[in-house]
Amino acid sequence: ATYVAPEAGANVVVSHRLAVSILQAHGLKHMNNFTGDSPYVTCEVKHHDPAAESTRVETNAVAEGDTLNPFWGETHNLEPWFEGESLEFTIYDKGLVASKTEGKVVLPCDIFSPQGFSGMVAISGLPHALLHVIVRPLGPLVSSGETAEDSASSKKKKKKVKVS
Repeated sequence: ATYVAPEAGANVVVSHRLAVSILQAHGLKHMNNFTGDSPYVTCEVKHHDPAAESTRVETNAVAEGDTLNPFWGETHNLEPWFEGESLEFTIYDKGLVASKTEGKVVLPCDIFSPQGFSGMVAISGLPHALLHVIVRPLGPLVSSGETAEDSASSKKKKKKVKVS
């Protein structure tokens, strides 16, 4: 069998890496009367392929301070992500036995790709509540696990070596 590389311009599905920063929320509801509120957020890629493995990240729960306006300040790499797939942010409140869903935000692909997105988004299910997120596309993944941008810059560095 002979491997033929796809021609330039061929429709090839390439997986990408995203940097997702979950900064803070404003206006969450008080949900746990006995244990206090401990909100956390998950960000999941809504894959087009229903058989694809789940791609998601999760923040730590905030149990101290202003838990109705929590600050996470966390950035996670999310991969694989494919062009056209949206991101779903879910805000949970961690309880003793289980977590309760406070609300959700769906960020469609055209909002953050290719230019990236930074801003406050309304949380469905919670009137007047907002989630502050930043989504940065980091480029396509290449076989070694680094982004194509990384490999291009490392090649440039090799070319700049002076020979005397």
